[in-house]
Amino acid sequence: PLHTTDDINGQRFLTHAQTFVATITIALALSFSGPLVPDANAGFGPSSGATTSPPPNLIAPKIQDTNDIVNQKKLRQLIGSSLDEKRLQQFSEQLDNLTESLKRLISEDEEEETASTVDGSKTVDKTETKEQKKAELEKARILQQQITDREQLLGTLEKQPYWFNYLAAFIGSVASTLVMHPVDTIKTRLQVKRDDDDEIDFSIVSLYEGLSSNILKEGPPSALYLGVYESVKYSLLPIFGLQYSLLIYLTAGAAGEMIGSIVRAPAEAVKSTIQSGIAPNFMEATSQIFGTEESRKNVIRAWSSSIWRDVPFGAIQLAIFELTKSYILNDPDIDFDSSTLLTEAIIGAFAGGWGAFLTNPFDIITTRIITQSVDEDPLGVLEMGQKVYEEGGPLAFFVGWQARVGYWAPAISIFLSCYCSVRQAGVQNGWF
Repeated sequence: PLHTTDDINGQRFLTHAQTFVATITIALALSFSGPLVPDANAGFGPSSGATTSPPPNLIAPKIQDTNDIVNQKKLRQLIGSSLDEKRLQQFSEQLDNLTESLKRLISEDEEEETASTVDGSKTVDKTETKEQKKAELEKARILQQQITDREQLLGTLEKQPYWFNYLAAFIGSVASTLVMHPVDTIKTRLQVKRDDDDEIDFSIVSLYEGLSSNILKEGPPSALYLGVYESVKYSLLPIFGLQYSLLIYLTAGAAGEMIGSIVRAPAEAVKSTIQSGIAPNFMEATSQIFGTEESRKNVIRAWSSSIWRDVPFGAIQLAIFELTKSYILNDPDIDFDSSTLLTEAIIGAFAGGWGAFLTNPFDIITTRIITQSVDEDPLGVLEMGQKVYEEGGPLAFFVGWQARVGYWAPAISIFLSCYCSVRQAGVQNGWF
């Protein structure tokens, strides 16, 4: 039978609506299927995910003899990166055993030294050995103090209420957006550019068009992402255990991105409409986006495309961050500290850059869907993907990738730095 355009559009809308409802149902079910989430657990965590769990696949603590504390720097890095009290306890117990052994050996050396003094024999070698052991004992004491300080820090962080996590994420996201918005504007204008002769306005005022909607697009979704991420993670960890921690992180991250996209999709539609010059201001863009039934359907089309962009982006970014940090910690030849704010920001930028590059094709499709005219027969995800391919082949899916990577890599570093700084301020100033 023949179907009218309205019938086809109605079927498309029904399909997208069903997908939307199913997604929300699954994500909410995962979010509330487990026990209540505890107060903001230890750790400052990575970029957008703000992970508060230890990185997966870290080598087990192993301090068996004095050779293990000669290179004190690596042990300090492992202790300083610990977000798990059990892991710190393992380090502490092994150091206690080593300390007792060293004390016993020093005591024996002193007894032999006393005996040698009585019979007049030389004790130079014994004295040097005893001093060596005392130096090793001092190193062990310093490491024990670091463990104690780390435990106190984790305890202080656990006192921070859960809403403070949301606030820190929101502040970090807003700060990042304020700095990087012009790059996002350039990226959007490159992606919707139809003619090579079209000129792009690079004035500062023009590049900050759509800022308010971009803040709305990034701020609340970041807080929602964290909340759902933590809820799903704490629901799944008791069921599957730490051996599946990376898979749990990816699943929790995907659920968090899914919920966050509910706010992000309409805000992004408004932002892109202003940035591309289709609407002059926020109110006009909002009217165009939500003013008609067909324009509202187009938002759902864009949302379904953004799911394919944002969920993999969050998962890839998180996986690369965790695995890179674990590799640095596990490799004995890499001696720089991966738990410092600067290092985590660099790793976050590296992970975010790769995630942004690999998901650029769906960013192209999403932007083109948002900015297409709804007066004719608007295209869905597959149809728009086919159109992009026909216009420029495979390379057309990577138009503007430099701007996208150039936006997200530093944006994630800024987000992480601000997020960590807010939480550290809470610790240093004793707010909780």
